[in-house]
Amino acid sequence: MKKNKFKIFFLAVSAYFAVCVLDLSLTYIATPNLYLEGNPLVAYLDIGWTGLILINVITFVFYVALSFYAFVAYKAPKSNETELRRYLADINYGDPNKTVPFMWKLPKHWGPQIACLSWSVVLALPISRLIIVVEWLLLIFHVKAHWFFNIVILFPGGRIDFFIAVLLAWILSFVWIKIEFEKNLKIIKIDKKQADN
Repeated sequence: MKKNKFKIFFLAVSAYFAVCVLDLSLTYIATPNLYLEGNPLVAYLDIGWTGLILINVITFVFYVALSFYAFVAYKAPKSNETELRRYLADINYGDPNKTVPFMWKLPKHWGPQIACLSWSVVLALPISRLIIVVEWLLLIFHVKAHWFFNIVILFPGGRIDFFIAVLLAWILSFVWIKIEFEKNLKIIKIDKKQADN
C-alpha cells in the first residue's frame, strides 16, 4: 500500500516536472525575449528569465510538498459514519452531529481539508499548464485557431490556465470527498465482518 502511494507521488511529480520543462522550452522558442510571456510577474515587473525560472522552481517545490502530503503523508481519520454529511462532520469537526452546509465553519481537524485541497490542486495544475503548452505550440506553428484565442482573450492577462486550475480543483475536491468516503465505508464493512467472525 505504501509503495503504491509513493508510485502515485513520483508519477504526479514527474508529470508536472515534464510539463514545466516543456512549457519553459516552448516559451524560449516562441518568445526568447519574453515579450509574449503571460506571467504577470514577468510581464509587469520585468524579472526576465532568471525570475521566470526561479518562479518555476518555487512552484515546483510547492507542488512536491502538496503531492507528498496528498499521496503519502496524509492518514485519513477513521469514522463509523455511513452517511456522507455525518462522515464529513466527524472527520472535520470531531462530532458527526455538527453538520455544516458547504463547510463554511473552520474545522477542528485541518488534515482532511489540507489533503483535499492538496490532492485537487496536484491533479489540476498539470492539466491547466498543458493548456499553456498547447497555446505555445499553436503560436510556434502558426496554427490559426481563432476560436481558441478568442476564448483565451476573455480572461485577464489571457490566463485561461489559472481559471481552469481553480475550476478543476473545485470539481476535484468533490471527487476526493467521494473517494475518501467510499474508502471509509469499505473499512467499516471489513471491521464489521471481523467483529461478526
